[in-house]
Amino acid sequence: MRTTNRGNADLTWVRLGLLVPIVATVAACAGSMGTMRGHSAGPAPVTAFDGSYRNTIAVIATTRNGADAPACQTPGQPIITVASGRFTYAVPHPMIRGNPTPIFQATVAQDGSFAGQVNDGSLQGHIQGNHLEGDIAGLACRYAITGNRM
Repeated sequence: MRTTNRGNADLTWVRLGLLVPIVATVAACAGSMGTMRGHSAGPAPVTAFDGSYRNTIAVIATTRNGADAPACQTPGQPIITVASGRFTYAVPHPMIRGNPTPIFQATVAQDGSFAGQVNDGSLQGHIQGNHLEGDIAGLACRYAITGNRM
């Protein structure tokens, strides 16, 4: 018995013959994509509060009636730099194994209010003139941050 590739070649042409009309139909249904434009950046960033603020942090509350106080001690981040209406704020915990350091990313609004959130907490506050004040609420610790523009 002799085997030929003619049957396979015929099958390939049949498949191709079916594929071309399907692709043409899908392409026709897609319609015009219109004019391509760059990514919309949204509203312009608020820059009136941009600058560096010398900052202090203080523990204002802990869970379990103060039992978490040693773990809540943190040097905080001594300088907050606001650029294009955004800043990050790191809260290291050197008294906890592994020194977990949540980093909050905040956005400043036109009125000077700011807010940010991470899985374990939130940051909110306000900048008025050259003064920044905020509140950080974490899992076991709550902090007040204050700073003045340098």
